[in-house]
Amino acid sequence: MSDLESFRSEAKDWIKANLPPSLTGGSARAITDEGDSYLWGGRRAKWTNPDAKLWLERMGAKGWTAPTWPKQYGGGGLSAAEARVLEQELGRAGAPPALPSFGIWMLGPVLLEYATEEQKMEFLPKIARGEIRWCQGYSEPGAGSDLAGLATSAEDGGDHYVVNGQKVWTSYADKADWIFCLVRTSKDSKQGGISF
Repeated sequence: MSDLESFRSEAKDWIKANLPPSLTGGSARAITDEGDSYLWGGRRAKWTNPDAKLWLERMGAKGWTAPTWPKQYGGGGLSAAEARVLEQELGRAGAPPALPSFGIWMLGPVLLEYATEEQKMEFLPKIARGEIRWCQGYSEPGAGSDLAGLATSAEDGGDHYVVNGQKVWTSYADKADWIFCLVRTSKDSKQGGISF
């Protein structure tokens, strides 16, 4: 048996043993109090279906909410091929995504690449376990989500940045614990000089 076949068998068995029956086969409607059919996590999450919280906790403990992140940061440490197998097996089981999140899709990869070790240890495990929820700060008055018109600036203050400006129409900001923003760090060009 190949390593991937072995992993597939392990993943299939784990999912069968850990996926609450109320979440199988696409029956995971309205699992949060907002009527969401996805688990977003965060300190403000309220669960209509307690099995959804249990599923998030189990997937987070396994590191499978962020399967390719390194284990030391709360991920599963899986290869890209193993992550594809996991996704296939979750699909076959009719399991809802454990944690679709801006923190995992957008912020996590940036932190993995550029953050200090202290920042990685502070934020990545909490993101992977769904303990904190992030929203994105793109849109601004007069510019909407046109990033070329971005006016919020961040000036280097040595060991920190001073941010001046405002963001509007930030999807799910009322449910988020933190926000990440795109800011202008250089005025050399409208399309350049934007930092995440």
